[in-house]
Amino acid sequence: MASSSSDPDSLVTLRFHDFRVERMRHWWTLLGEDDHADIVGIFGKFPPFMRLQVDRGLLEALASFWDPTHCCFSIGEVDLIPTMEEYAKLLQLDSPFSETPVIPIQGPRSNRCLEKYLGLTTAVLRPEIARPEATWRKANISLDLLTKYFSRSAFPARLARDFIAGKKEWKKFRINAFKIAFAGIFLFPTSAGRIDLGVIPIVFSEGRSIIPAILCETVRSLSFCRRQGEGVPMFCTQLLQLWFCSHLQHFYRLQTPYHFERHTVSQTVQIALPFTGDSRAWALYLLDLPLSGWAWKVTWGPASWMPWTHCALFDGVPLPGVWGCTGYYPSLALRHLAFSTRLAWATWMR
Repeated sequence: MASSSSDPDSLVTLRFHDFRVERMRHWWTLLGEDDHADIVGIFGKFPPFMRLQVDRGLLEALASFWDPTHCCFSIGEVDLIPTMEEYAKLLQLDSPFSETPVIPIQGPRSNRCLEKYLGLTTAVLRPEIARPEATWRKANISLDLLTKYFSRSAFPARLARDFIAGKKEWKKFRINAFKIAFAGIFLFPTSAGRIDLGVIPIVFSEGRSIIPAILCETVRSLSFCRRQGEGVPMFCTQLLQLWFCSHLQHFYRLQTPYHFERHTVSQTVQIALPFTGDSRAWALYLLDLPLSGWAWKVTWGPASWMPWTHCALFDGVPLPGVWGCTGYYPSLALRHLAFSTRLAWATWMR
């Protein structure tokens, strides 16, 4: 284990924002079936995430078990690390390597880009954009701005003058606004609780996988919080919790290929956790969990796991994210991808 999390003084303290999940769920119900299909095509089977209750004690315990040097969870004798293949499968997206990963750039962080995707005038957008620095690097907007104009079932006629072309293409802009809001609220939340404009190139990069970016910010944020002993989880906490629970025997009885092919997240989020408590209680529970309590190889994955463990010229796998790139090293914790750790390493490498 990377640290002694049985000591309450060594536990990580996470500060969670109220991301107004109910407002996002209501917004989702206002969209049509075609809109739903368009959005799911990018983010995968995510709607149940808006119903998943995040256990803060569990997340703080997991952050305390995170080893920032090796980028894995070290819980007693157990080493676990989320892989891109697992995340993609949970969301029922194509393999992250069947598409080019998104490489975010700085250019789209501007009011001009928002005009393009939201159809709002510069006079409306410019006062709403917060820039903590002189550059656009950390520019952000509030969820309130997006819900004011787009969390509606019909075009807001009284606000028509705020749109460049009035009612024209408003429904398209409404879908764009939801995509930006979902990415900024659930997938890449910020410490300020606002929507970073850096999510825009990720959301609108068609034919490119968002999985590396999701995993990148998970690794980066966990490492930061672990080193500092506190922080705001700037990653998709719902997806991390779901992934972790999928490796507990408590959930293993439901990990049949049929169940996850049909339901994936939708029914799993309704299953009660095997334990409830604060971070210290969770840490002690996980430390006492025998090896038989872990599900090393999830059954909803492909018949033959072939995870990417390294890339040419890199010891690990470089991950591009919203706020830069980071690396992680899945080859250090591959035991959870097989029932035995004695398999030849070359078998798992590409």
